[in-house]
Amino acid sequence: MEFEIKQLKPKDEKRWGDFVMENDRTTFYHQIGWKNVVQKTYDHEPYYLFAEDEVGNIAGIFPLFYMNNLFFGRRLVSVPFSPYGGVCAVDDSVEKALIDEAIDIGDNLGVDYCEFRNFKTNIYGNISCTRNFSTFLLDVSAGHENVWNKMNRNVRNRIRKGIKSNLKYEMEASLEGISTFYELYSWSMKRLGTPVHDQEFFRNIIKQFPGNVFTSRASLDGLPIASFYLLTFKDVLITAWGAALSEFFQYAPNDFMYWNCVEYASENNLSWVDFGRSLVNSGNQVFKTRWGCTEFPLNYSYYPPSMILRPPHDEYKKYAKVWSRLPLSLTAKIGPNIRRDIP
Repeated sequence: MEFEIKQLKPKDEKRWGDFVMENDRTTFYHQIGWKNVVQKTYDHEPYYLFAEDEVGNIAGIFPLFYMNNLFFGRRLVSVPFSPYGGVCAVDDSVEKALIDEAIDIGDNLGVDYCEFRNFKTNIYGNISCTRNFSTFLLDVSAGHENVWNKMNRNVRNRIRKGIKSNLKYEMEASLEGISTFYELYSWSMKRLGTPVHDQEFFRNIIKQFPGNVFTSRASLDGLPIASFYLLTFKDVLITAWGAALSEFFQYAPNDFMYWNCVEYASENNLSWVDFGRSLVNSGNQVFKTRWGCTEFPLNYSYYPPSMILRPPHDEYKKYAKVWSRLPLSLTAKIGPNIRRDIP
């Protein structure tokens, strides 16, 4: 196949969008709207590459962002603030050409490393690969009753616990719901020792993807105790971010929330629920496996090959305890300024 590698221009965005919807390896984060969210919220510079064949069709795409920070260094990432992105192409030759072009751009920018977050990709000689993370997809195409019958008995008991505790589940697709989510998210991230995204980040996502973004919450006696930020893409419901107040864990709010996601997806002609990314050999991995999820290892590729990053848990855990002890008013204020440079 004859093809040429180009950088995206506004006139190409519709063709890019058509490729994203037609290719079975693309994800929510390959959409042009994600470029707009990252640019508008954090002002990182995009390098969106595509391969154009001899008749003018797009044969592959590769969304990238240049991130430059004095403390964290210079990086070229596909794509930041997401569990997966990476290169998608119709064949291996196009894929390799896009990767080679990205590496050339990274070299010209003087980056410390390139990071490509792939669901699946071939491994080439000039990059290395790690599988520190997996995402977990639950097949709900046969209905939520089928999921219920197949899941671990302990999971069913925890879902029943939330129901018997009279937790109330609500879902909405509006900017107003973000405030409740963000309050719980801020508390949870502080407890975990992790800087928060700017609230505008979540507001910009829902503005870019109206009808495909929801917030949900579980309330106990009118008090919100857990909330999810949900995305839909093709036939998948993605639990992109979640938060719950630890003092209410006895009511099993997370199991209750995931079960309502399963019900919603199966009743709205969706086939999968993506339970989100987890570190390999973590408690979250065990939790999601008990639901009957299929584990999909995420292939994170790096250039130069000697640059193999440790998982963020290892990289930042020495700071997490200190962060978790800071006042919420302080973490909420300075967190977004730090989070903008942690891809």
